[in-house]
Amino acid sequence: MTATTNAGGGKTGKSEGPPPTSSSRKTAGRWSRAREHPHPTSETSKSPTHPSPPAIVARTTLRKALESSQLLGDAIPGDTWASWRALLFSILGEPLEPAELELYRQFTQRQDPPGARVDEFYGIVGRRGGKSRAIATLLCYLAALVSYPRLASGEVPVCLCLAPSQTQAAIVLNYARGILQNSPALKQLIRRETNETIELTNGVVIDVRSASFRRLRGQTCVAAVFDEVAFFHSDESANPDAEILAAVKPSLGTTNGILVAISSPHARRGVLYDAFRNYFGVDNRSVLVAKGATRDLNPSYPQSKVDAELARDPAFAAAEYLAEFRTDIEGFITSEAIEACIEPGVRERPFNRMHRYTARRSERWCERFFHVGNQPQGGPNLGARCNQRTACAVFA
Repeated sequence: MTATTNAGGGKTGKSEGPPPTSSSRKTAGRWSRAREHPHPTSETSKSPTHPSPPAIVARTTLRKALESSQLLGDAIPGDTWASWRALLFSILGEPLEPAELELYRQFTQRQDPPGARVDEFYGIVGRRGGKSRAIATLLCYLAALVSYPRLASGEVPVCLCLAPSQTQAAIVLNYARGILQNSPALKQLIRRETNETIELTNGVVIDVRSASFRRLRGQTCVAAVFDEVAFFHSDESANPDAEILAAVKPSLGTTNGILVAISSPHARRGVLYDAFRNYFGVDNRSVLVAKGATRDLNPSYPQSKVDAELARDPAFAAAEYLAEFRTDIEGFITSEAIEACIEPGVRERPFNRMHRYTARRSERWCERFFHVGNQPQGGPNLGARCNQRTACAVFA
């Protein structure tokens, strides 16, 4: 309380002021005993660790979506797509029927399916084998019928399609656009379409880009498709295929997204061949590799065309239609010859007194580039010394 004065300067009484919230004296303030009455805790706060929401929540299974005419029933129907349906169910870890299990074993050379969603799928498929349309069906399912509770407010989930060129990447996007527009229920989710993107009302964006590891950082992906990955640039390029995949993989971590790499085979190098060599026919819960010829995955393709191409150019047609990696475009030394001369995993060996180590000197090279008579020649940052009794050493 405080005292007030009138116009003549006399005290008229005391008025009520705001109650103090704390006190500097030994006596406690009004709220000093609040700690004795703690706020009631919730059931989740009682536990030492708060359970995080699941990364994905499927509204329905892919099998039910493919069986429903309102959802994805028109995407890959009929017996000609049975092989692809078996592979897609395997990628998502859905149970397989006996006939589908036999198809799975045929294309993966494995006995048991993964039983859960895989992290990476590599499809080595002949030309016209239906890979782009099948993977577009998978993208539509992941974009429209699966939610991602772990995403923060404002975080945009992206289904990414990559290819050597943006025109090639748009092939999967166009298949996805047609699948969504032909679905009575899913076409209502389309908010906006451009030449490069499809935006859905649930916030998911299907986006296509050309493959460049410098343009793929910072986004959150629910799936990433690498179309014709065998024709990405290899290690000698400034934009190698391994760097492109490495740039995308962290963006899939939040949503447990799937990395899908599909292609007809080419040379025996690159990420596709590495996956085939390391995981094809190997039981692995994270990586699945399938390999199938054109007619095995698309029985409607004419056999006469395959036979004609095989007769014209066997090496080319074997890669294009039989899904075999080419051996006629190897380097000077084949990979088998190199692997036969090395021990896998050994990068260097220690000095061994049992062996004699020597360095050979090329007199012609030494005399031509660094010596005029017995005098060494070189630029300001390059010198040479020669001991004619031993060897020539060049140093910077």
